[in-house]
Amino acid sequence: MSTFKPGDYVRFIHAKEEGKIIRAFGPNEWEVETTDGFRIPVMASEIVKVTNPEPLAEEEQTDKIKKATGRQLAVVAFNDQAFDLYFINDSKSTCHYTLFETSKSTGTIKGIGHGVLNPFAFESITRLSWQQLQEEAHGILQLCFYETSPEILPSPIELRFKITGIQVLRSNQSIPLLDKKGYLFPIESSAVTKKENPANAPALRADADSTLNITAAQSEVDLHIEKLISEHSTLNAAEMLRLQLDTFEKHLDLAIAHGRPEITFIHGIGNGILKSELHKRLGRNKQVASFSDARKEKFGYGATLVSLK
Repeated sequence: MSTFKPGDYVRFIHAKEEGKIIRAFGPNEWEVETTDGFRIPVMASEIVKVTNPEPLAEEEQTDKIKKATGRQLAVVAFNDQAFDLYFINDSKSTCHYTLFETSKSTGTIKGIGHGVLNPFAFESITRLSWQQLQEEAHGILQLCFYETSPEILPSPIELRFKITGIQVLRSNQSIPLLDKKGYLFPIESSAVTKKENPANAPALRADADSTLNITAAQSEVDLHIEKLISEHSTLNAAEMLRLQLDTFEKHLDLAIAHGRPEITFIHGIGNGILKSELHKRLGRNKQVASFSDARKEKFGYGATLVSLK
C-alpha cells in the first residue's frame, strides 16, 4: 500500500523531474505537479518521497530575494473549461495559508484548502470551472508568515476577493515562478526591507500595513500625470493618455478582484478627454453597477465615483 499523501514532495526515479503530489487517482497512482507547473499521472513505484528538498545556494537565494515579486494569486487555464487557482509565495518568508469559498447569494463559507508554502514556491490550491468564473468566484485567503529573523514583525493578512470570467479571459500576464500566462493580482508587495533600529519598529509596522492596503486595492486613484510619472515632460499627449488609461484599468481590475464596493478616480477637469474615455470604458464594463461625479466638496468637478457589483 502506498505511503504517499497529497502535499508530499517527490522525485521521479527514472527522470529528473520533482514536484508535489496533488491527489490520488487510485491506490497506486498519483497526480504530481512538477516544478515546471505541469500535472502528470505517475505510478507510486515511479516516485520517491523527498523529506527535505535541497536548499538553495546562498548566492542563488540572494538573487531570488532581489527579484522577489511578493505573494500573489493567479488563475491559469488548465483547459477551456477548467482553471487552476495558484497561490504564489515569491518571498523569503514561509507562508501558512487557508482558503475559503464564499457563496455570493447566501454568504456561507466553505473551507477548500490549507497548507504551508515554502519561500519562492507555488501551489495549485483549487480548480475552478468556467461556470464558477462566469458566476463570479468569491473567496477569502488568510495568511500568516514565518522567518527566523524578520526585519519587521509581519502582520497576518486576510484577503477577500472575487474572480470573474471576463477578467481571466482578457488577462495575459506573466506569472512569477510558473513561467505561464494568466490572470494575476498581488496580495501585497514583497519589498525587502532593510533592518532598522528596533526603536523604529512601530513606524515600520505602520508603513508595511499601509503598503499592503494600497497594493491590494485603493479606494481613491489619482490619475493626474504628475502623480504617475516624474519625468512626464518627455511624453506626448497620446503617451500620457495611454499611461493614465492603463493605470485606470489596472486599479479598476484590482478593485473588482478584491471585492471593493466602490472606487474613485481623480481625473481633473482639463479638456475632458480623459474623463470621457473613462466613462466610455466604465459604461462597457459589466462589473460596474453605476458611476457618477464624486463628492464635489472633496474633489471638485474632477473625479468619478464608480460603484461595483
